[in-house]
Amino acid sequence: MNASLLTETAQALKLRCEQLEEELREVKKQCNKLSRLLEHAVWEEDMIEEELIVFNGPTADFVRLIGPLLQSGQWKVNGKREVKPFLRALDSVFRVRYDPEKEILTLGTLINVVQNYLDLAAEDESQE
Repeated sequence: MNASLLTETAQALKLRCEQLEEELREVKKQCNKLSRLLEHAVWEEDMIEEELIVFNGPTADFVRLIGPLLQSGQWKVNGKREVKPFLRALDSVFRVRYDPEKEILTLGTLINVVQNYLDLAAEDESQE
């Protein structure tokens, strides 16, 4: 009796595996169809020409140029004066490349450099 139950269970499992394989083939087919559609899709961002400003020069020069703006109380991002959102917004239109042969500075690096600049400026002000 155990052998027939085992055989019956094995056959049911085999049948279920075959059903799952068929479902997987159908999912793959749908994924391929979707992939082909997405290859030819025109995204909204693609329809808008992106305007990027590239600053080619030392990072310290870039930070020194935007430093007075950062230190002024005349800017807000979404109603707040926070440096990271300011730099994220700036990074969407402004890229910094300290050498024309090098990669563009990452946002994380820019945030670190600017934070160091602001920390040093605060120290200088407190010593005066």
